[in-house]
Amino acid sequence: MLGLIFGASISNITTMRNTTILLALASLLIFTGCRVESGPEPKTTIGSDYQVMVICDDDIWDGDLAMAVCDLLESDIPGLVRPEGYFNIVKQVAPQNATDMDKRYGIIFKVELSAASTEPKYSVTNNLYARPQIILTLTAANIEQAVGFIYSHADELREVMNESERNEAIKAAYGKPAQQLMNDFSKSTGHKMLIPHSFFKANPADEELTWYIRDYPNKAQYIYAFTTDYDPEVSIEDESATIVSAINNKFNTISSKGADGSYMQISPYREIVADVLDINGTPMLELRGCWEVENDYMGGSFTAYTIFDAETSRATVVIFAIYAPEDSQRNLMRELECLIYTLE
Repeated sequence: MLGLIFGASISNITTMRNTTILLALASLLIFTGCRVESGPEPKTTIGSDYQVMVICDDDIWDGDLAMAVCDLLESDIPGLVRPEGYFNIVKQVAPQNATDMDKRYGIIFKVELSAASTEPKYSVTNNLYARPQIILTLTAANIEQAVGFIYSHADELREVMNESERNEAIKAAYGKPAQQLMNDFSKSTGHKMLIPHSFFKANPADEELTWYIRDYPNKAQYIYAFTTDYDPEVSIEDESATIVSAINNKFNTISSKGADGSYMQISPYREIVADVLDINGTPMLELRGCWEVENDYMGGSFTAYTIFDAETSRATVVIFAIYAPEDSQRNLMRELECLIYTLE
């Protein structure tokens, strides 16, 4: 090979050198004279979690449409101690009047009427004006179509917006995981699940109950988990009473410090809302309700998710609960509920 290189003529070497120079100049021109300037990076979103900016023409923001949008976004979430809506509407603004700040909210819900629209539909755009951001645009031929679509697809529309908030919460939690507790959770339940930092393990009287706590000055978040038997011949929808009883049996083993004869229980005075969800391809029974401590003044909200294993006739119950007498319970609860979407 060396002989071949050194055997080349001087003229050939000169030609090769000139070709190399021309290629280098061409590359320089491409990267300087023909470079396309990229636009500025989207700005960071403003506002708080679960706040929504509504953008639609002023002349349609009245009557039925306004009521439908308010019902969609601000209807009360079931199972909370105090009434709190799914989202909070920041304000409504016409497209031509929307300022740069208006466009920087994390969730934007737009309603557009177009005579060319054959049927109502929605589209989703991410990170257009800020990051992280989701813009959900509903297009319909008239107000009646828009209102009808909102009511008939309310759960779907909420879930699209919820998913955006949930993904950001999960991303933040993955940044600081409590790895030791995650290992403990996997050993106790046979499942993997993300547990954020700042939680610590409690020592309940019932050794079969796994319990983690995150304490704040005037509030707290709890994660409970246990397994229980169930009848695989019974449908998931009909397992609610069995799971409620199992949860109460575990709660009853927890007492309040300094309160003799106290024990935790599902509140008998508040409705329990049951639903069956498909979470990452796994059907789960969701129970929402309130808890309280008998012979004490503590109480709060809880959401329980149950995963059923027909092969073993065992069910894994994961409970998220909060104590927050002075704070918004929605956001604290949703910080926990998003974790079930990391369950494996």
